[in-house]
Amino acid sequence: MAKPDWREIQRRFLSEYAKSGISPKEWCEAQGLNYATARRYIKKSTAQKTAQKKAAQSTKKTAQKKERENKKKSSEEKVQEEKIIFSEVVEDGYDSSSFGLSPQQALFAQYVTAGKTRVEAYKLAGYKCTGNNAYFAASQVYRNIRVSRYVRHLRDKLEKRQAATIDDLIHQYTAIANADPNELAQHRRVNCRYCWGEYHLYQWRDVAEFDRASASAAKDGKQPPEYGGRGFVNTADPHPDCPKCGGEGISEVFITDTRDLEGNARWLYAGVKETKFGIEVQTASQDAARRELSRLLTARHGAGSLPTGMQPVTGYTPEDYRKAQDWINSEFGDLD
Repeated sequence: MAKPDWREIQRRFLSEYAKSGISPKEWCEAQGLNYATARRYIKKSTAQKTAQKKAAQSTKKTAQKKERENKKKSSEEKVQEEKIIFSEVVEDGYDSSSFGLSPQQALFAQYVTAGKTRVEAYKLAGYKCTGNNAYFAASQVYRNIRVSRYVRHLRDKLEKRQAATIDDLIHQYTAIANADPNELAQHRRVNCRYCWGEYHLYQWRDVAEFDRASASAAKDGKQPPEYGGRGFVNTADPHPDCPKCGGEGISEVFITDTRDLEGNARWLYAGVKETKFGIEVQTASQDAARRELSRLLTARHGAGSLPTGMQPVTGYTPEDYRKAQDWINSEFGDLD
């Protein structure tokens, strides 16, 4: 019996497979061949499989590349749009390089000045960190002395605080009069250690704090401290049914980080003073600002066109404007 020419049989199978996509087993049965014997020789072409696989991969890569290009284009358009918006807000007469900044740092400062959060500014400036790392890295850039100086410079350019015009004075007095003092300092009632502890027992911050207290009690021969669980947060609200504090919590004075002040609060803030009783937050007088604002609005609108409820004041001269500007300068000095 002649030995089958498996190469020729394979060629015939591939020809039929290319036309109909028939499986090797079905083709062998149709040809009267024993598939168990023929399966070693009759196979779908490896080259065809490779070509199909490469075609699929090429299609996938093309789609991914197109998607990346679209995302990049969208991001560039967004950044360009933000730059246009910012350029309309700030007319900066100083080159950022004179502040010793890199282009990324300068762009970050510009976005912060335009009202973006530090994380948004960080991402728009082209930095790469994400998630919690982005906030940490953005804070480091934000706290950089040169960046902070440039931010203050841009903000002062925006506000044009030194211009002695009626509109500028009205803007400054309005900011002071409307500022919320709670943005500078707060008196608040916060939870005591027993408010949220298990069964209103003493709550600890973490295991380490409890272990230190236990070790100290053992050393002094005292009873182990009570355990009301972990996770105490000192800024949480009091528990209304706390048996220790009666739901009133404990008193706490909080002073905000004045480096992060925005809007009206920046005008109200006039510095801090360390005394023997502690830190004193100094502010501009809101009552004085309201009085001066009333006089300025009277001068600007005239007695016949004042806002409802405002009493006319006459005799406001250019010398009064100068004195008003001097008052602002004496209250604030130079915010830089």
